[in-house]
Amino acid sequence: MDERISVVQLIPGLIVGDLGGGLELYSIRLAQALDRRLFRVQMVCLWRFDRPVEQQWEAELRHDGIEVHYGPAYNPRMTHTVVQSLTDLRPLIKRLRPDIIHAHGEYAGVIGMGLRLTNRSIPLVRTCHTTCEFPNHPPLRFATAMLYPFLATVQVGVSSTIVDNLRHHLLVRITRQPIWAINNGIDVERIMQQRRGTNIRQELGLHPNVPLFGLIGRLTEQKGIPDALQAFALVREQIPQAVLIIVGDGYGEKPQRLKEQAIALGLSQAVFWLGARSDAIDIIASLDVLLSASLWEGLPTVILEAMAVGTPVVATDIPGTRELVVHEQTGLLAPPQNPPALAQAMIRLISDPGLAQRLAASARERAAQFSITAAARQYERLYRSLIPQKSQ
Repeated sequence: MDERISVVQLIPGLIVGDLGGGLELYSIRLAQALDRRLFRVQMVCLWRFDRPVEQQWEAELRHDGIEVHYGPAYNPRMTHTVVQSLTDLRPLIKRLRPDIIHAHGEYAGVIGMGLRLTNRSIPLVRTCHTTCEFPNHPPLRFATAMLYPFLATVQVGVSSTIVDNLRHHLLVRITRQPIWAINNGIDVERIMQQRRGTNIRQELGLHPNVPLFGLIGRLTEQKGIPDALQAFALVREQIPQAVLIIVGDGYGEKPQRLKEQAIALGLSQAVFWLGARSDAIDIIASLDVLLSASLWEGLPTVILEAMAVGTPVVATDIPGTRELVVHEQTGLLAPPQNPPALAQAMIRLISDPGLAQRLAASARERAAQFSITAAARQYERLYRSLIPQKSQ
């Protein structure tokens, strides 16, 4: 009989570097970092997206001894796809019989609460990965915030801002729900092992010395890409040879609208849209500057990765990001939704190699403080506190 604590990691899908991002990557790395002698780890995806990256990540997880299960095929109609996922996952969870369900992100949180309604004996750990959940659905954001104090056993925040927001919620205080602070983390050793030596400049036919900026992330409102494009257009006025590469994909008409904006700004020959890439780490390491124009974040994994590989960062001054990027110490910050200020920081960093090297060196030391191993040990303590009978 398996005496290990069985934990289901509930995530949207295995779509890292494609339609997903840091949340999915963090959840995967956490599953890999948990002590397999004490924990049986199962990855349950809300949906199957039928993207090439799914097969790559599934193979890696199975190689590491982690079971992978899927809900239904993804449907862009949010209400339909959430209901279908919940319907399909109920019998799966009943069959898996986990000791704990750990839900990552907004949609997994909703599904996790739905699953717990049918089986209150399974503790639900809910990790909040961003300061703004359901940005396009305020009523749903309000409703879920009201339900978590009653249906989640424990809530976890990945940054101090998120933790403060959770702890100050009236119903959290009334119910005395436990709130844990466990930062996002990265596996620096694995990052270095997975470097493939991609030469993105050579691949794109760029001169070795061309100033190269990069933005890595889903093509969504959150990432502030319209602001990044406007800022880059201003950079090009002073540094006409500069190039911007954008790695990531998106839903619906958003990607096409962004490409049309770039054309309207006269950037059609200066912006490269690379879509989903499995070698994002190599691309980040090849950049002169990583750019983040996000409007909100949790604790952005892509910035941690850039800091770890020594790529200087220009980012927006928002909660979560500023916990990593200390202005003038580990990177440069600019106000959100302010393309001129963002452009000024980009120009300053690309024009001052000494500053860039100093900031990158300090950032690498800062990134070392955010270890996935440390995060995994904290989650292990949390899991054991919920299942004391298996924690002897």
